[in-house]
Amino acid sequence: MRCNKSAISLGVIFALALSPTAQATNGYMSHGYGTKSKGMAGAGSALPQDAMISTSNVAGMVWLEQRMDLGAALFAPSREYTQKETSNLMNSGPAMPFGSRSDFTGTVESENDLFLIPHFGYNHPLDDVSAVGVALYGNGGMNTSYNRRDTAFDMGTYAAGTTGVDLSQLALNLNYSRKLNSNFSVGAGLILAYQMFEAEGLSSFGMLAADGNPDNLSNRGSDGVFGWGLQLGALWRINDQLSLGAAYQSQVDFDRFDRYSDLFAEGGDLDAPAFANIGLAFKATPTLTFAADVQHIWYGDVDALSNNMTNSLQLCMQGQTDYCLGGRKGVGFGWRDMTVYKFGAQWDMQPDLTLRAGYSYGKQPIPTEGVLFNVIAPALIEHHFTLGLTKALNQRSEISVAAMYAPQKDLDCGCSLPFSGGPESINIAMDQWELEVSFGLKF
Repeated sequence: MRCNKSAISLGVIFALALSPTAQATNGYMSHGYGTKSKGMAGAGSALPQDAMISTSNVAGMVWLEQRMDLGAALFAPSREYTQKETSNLMNSGPAMPFGSRSDFTGTVESENDLFLIPHFGYNHPLDDVSAVGVALYGNGGMNTSYNRRDTAFDMGTYAAGTTGVDLSQLALNLNYSRKLNSNFSVGAGLILAYQMFEAEGLSSFGMLAADGNPDNLSNRGSDGVFGWGLQLGALWRINDQLSLGAAYQSQVDFDRFDRYSDLFAEGGDLDAPAFANIGLAFKATPTLTFAADVQHIWYGDVDALSNNMTNSLQLCMQGQTDYCLGGRKGVGFGWRDMTVYKFGAQWDMQPDLTLRAGYSYGKQPIPTEGVLFNVIAPALIEHHFTLGLTKALNQRSEISVAAMYAPQKDLDCGCSLPFSGGPESINIAMDQWELEVSFGLKF
């Protein structure tokens, strides 16, 4: 028991010590949680295999033995924007955002492109029909830094110096699951979360602040707030071959960012979106299993993310301050809901070696009319290709690896704001890869 407590304590310390950072794959949510699930492109809400199953379907925990999973991912997103026009629609100066060349056109790349993202999960059976568990994991995604030195005359992306944002979230998942009979389980969890945000290089939009005083718009350092949410799940093992899972996580309600109350709608209110998973797992042969999940993410219910950018700015410039930055109906990034389709397969090649592969697709959430602001948050990824494996080290321990590649996706602006260069003046682009390794220990 003393050994178990020491291992769990080390896992928690490891996960807390490494700050969660950008993970903009499906919007700002990861394509999957847990190394085994990530090897199958995030599929697996009906296929519990490690203690990170609580992040996709909390009802799966009761089907596991007592175990701990500890790992970290190297995540490498490449972000850039290209300005194609030299002057804005008013012919009063260069078009925003500023490019890299002396005529204000050209491509600028974000400097932040490698992040270490930890995770930790632990499952503890109480008896044959119930279990409790805990998981620590990160989210994020709006993380960019466009150095002013890479822009025309060192002015910065929006003529206000080095420009970028940094959003990171850490979630503590406390959960309970129970078998109602021999083939059906339910679960519930409490999400306690902390998020940090920082923005720089946005002060040129100060005249668009709803309160007329943009003292909490940009370059205010890091601000951290707490939040909470709930999750529910169910898992039905229909027979020895087929399982069905369903889960829902509520919107995580965070406190407002006081230091950025002039940036986000409703005075700095940035909640995390609700999402739901439905999954199937089919054991085609004793050694071959297929999994498929559908995930829906309600970005459209978070005003700071979903409020229209162009229409809101136009109404703001007409004097309707509710639509200005930080206002009650303030400017957002225009993000739409996402529905993501995930498919995976795993093959028990040998008793001590399992191989995995997966693919997922979800239409990116950014509208063309929102490109001007989404330069700082180009969450464009739609396709994920993954591979993975698990190698048993002995009867009690194993190591798992997952690799992901997301090919480049770009988007042209449908810009109509007067300080932009007009339609197709801006192009934003992103691609990424990730390598994750985790260690599993059975007690």
